Amino acid sequence: MYLTQCPACGHSVSSQAESCPSCGQPLQAKTTNGGGITFWGVVGAVILAIIIMSFE
Repeated sequence: MYLTQCPACGHSVSSQAESCPSCGQPLQAKTTNGGGITFWGVVGAVILAIIIMSFE
């Protein structure tokens, strides 16, 4: 963790902060897990497997 400057007001802000505590400027874009399998992906795969196996 390090300090960085807010692009809007110039105050020192933690690198882990989501927004500047002084002016409220958002600092980090929220990212998602770009390539990982999510919970719903696993649930969908299991349901699909059950449906396929029920036809055999």
